[in-house]
Amino acid sequence: MDIKHILPSDIEKTSLSIIRKELAEMGKTLPEDTEATVIRVIHTTADFEYADTMMFSEGAVEKALDAIKRGAHIVTDTNMALSGISKKTLARFGGEVHCFMADEEVAKEAKERNVTRAYVSMEKASKLGVPIIYAIGNAPTALIKLKELMDEGYRPELIIGVPVGFVNVVEAKELIINNDKDVPYIVNRGRKGGSGVAAAICNSLLYKLDSSRGEEKTLRSGFTTGSCAAAAAKAALMMLLDEGASAADGTDAGKDEKKDIEYVNIMTPKGIPYYAEVVNIVRDESGRKVTCSVIKDGGDDPDVTTGAYIEVSVSIKDEPGIVIDGGKGVGRVTKPGLDRAIGEAAINSVPRKMIEDNLLEVLKGRNMENTGLEVIVSVPGGEEIAEKTFNPKLGIVGGISILGTTGIVEPMSEQAIVDTIKTEVRVRKAEGRQVLLAAPGNYGITFLSEKCGIDKDIAVMTSNFVYDAVMIAKKEGFSEMVFAGHIGKLVKVAGGIKNTHSKYGDHRMEILTDITGMFSEGKKFEDLKNKLSECVMTDEAVRIITEAGLADKVFPKMASLIKENMEKWADGALKVEVIVFSNEYTELVSTENAHEYLKRTN
Repeated sequence: MDIKHILPSDIEKTSLSIIRKELAEMGKTLPEDTEATVIRVIHTTADFEYADTMMFSEGAVEKALDAIKRGAHIVTDTNMALSGISKKTLARFGGEVHCFMADEEVAKEAKERNVTRAYVSMEKASKLGVPIIYAIGNAPTALIKLKELMDEGYRPELIIGVPVGFVNVVEAKELIINNDKDVPYIVNRGRKGGSGVAAAICNSLLYKLDSSRGEEKTLRSGFTTGSCAAAAAKAALMMLLDEGASAADGTDAGKDEKKDIEYVNIMTPKGIPYYAEVVNIVRDESGRKVTCSVIKDGGDDPDVTTGAYIEVSVSIKDEPGIVIDGGKGVGRVTKPGLDRAIGEAAINSVPRKMIEDNLLEVLKGRNMENTGLEVIVSVPGGEEIAEKTFNPKLGIVGGISILGTTGIVEPMSEQAIVDTIKTEVRVRKAEGRQVLLAAPGNYGITFLSEKCGIDKDIAVMTSNFVYDAVMIAKKEGFSEMVFAGHIGKLVKVAGGIKNTHSKYGDHRMEILTDITGMFSEGKKFEDLKNKLSECVMTDEAVRIITEAGLADKVFPKMASLIKENMEKWADGALKVEVIVFSNEYTELVSTENAHEYLKRTN
């Protein structure tokens, strides 16, 4: 027998490698998002059948990771799973692991009702008031109870259904797989499972977020101002109608029993639930208005609105319909091209729909669909916060915007930057501008302002997203564009690079060397090539090329390549002129019509 001598620290890594190798030999290819979970289960059980029987709802892993990052707790049905789940990473995001099977009250109630402790445990867990991932490895009655709770409106973040056994196990798992509440699940079909499998699935998720294991490092997501406003509006209406119910029966009963709602649950457009804490509850003496707030949590995104109180007042009005407006700290639109018309509160379409949908849900639950409501969204201190945003530049005055298309704040999201570019381009088009002026960053915008006399507020900052900016300009109907920036960024575009972030590659010196080679050869080019390869900064490369007497050839060619690539990306629908500067904002080169276009941008 060939015994392998493997260091203890390498045993797990080697085991996982063996599993992947044997899966490949079996011809089994696992989806990228679920592979780590299935392999972790196989590692725990040494049973490759799980590769065929593990079932994942769409996006289950992504939604589970997001829930953990938002502080979700894990509830399991055995102490064995409780002890096997890695708790360090969960605690880092504010979560805890619970098992109520040994709880004396649970045991007593289960005996009195003649049901299992797992059944009662699920009831107890559902009242914790926090987002929960359920990891069930033993009791099918836990899954049956969760299905009953879902039918009553309760929504877990994720159900891991892997009980092992013979009685009701297969049937209970199918209840979860076929749930019509769109609750995410990870279920192993058939009789196999167990506490170890439940713990392994939980750990596969937690390890993705554990940077100490060298696994994927993930930042915590947050919720948009739109989600906060919708949650606050829902809570305010629920409290308002509960008050109205006690007053409507013609008695004083209930006036001293007004219940504050401390947490409220809404569903975001992305399909991720939001369990929001409700604060600063104020009831109007008339009984026709309630105001409350939700504190904005942007997760790990550097969001200036994090910590702001999104305050919503909901009052009953005589006419039917829901009217939504902004109060103090919410900006007003003063320029065309934005999501809302001039004069309206800067509460965008998706947040408005979220607010309205959640209010209608509450009204329908009470058979009060025709009740008229007035909703005022305010942000105390919003005027000061707005000064740190793009709002003044976009023509939104007096406060922040209530935003969000998914309801979720993705930390440092590239999509958020692209969405900002899109909004700015749209505003410039709505202002009637014929030529779009763009620059990669503040460096380029300062150059345009100080050296070219251009109003810096009309230039769109593209960051590294040059290709995206071109496609947005084309889509929004621009046919002419001036693109200005430092050679360090723009030379990458000359090489056809669509995103100039260094993570996609540097290649600045290689591109400059290739262009220089078009106008130099032999020993002279070899010398230049060696010197350029040693350059760290493009300004030093500019000096070398200039001293070689090639500036009048190399840099115009570079500018023409930038122009050609950008126009090619737009399929010829956009005429692009380019201005490139180097150190101390010195213009290095511009294409033929750049300054003529520039005159038409103001």
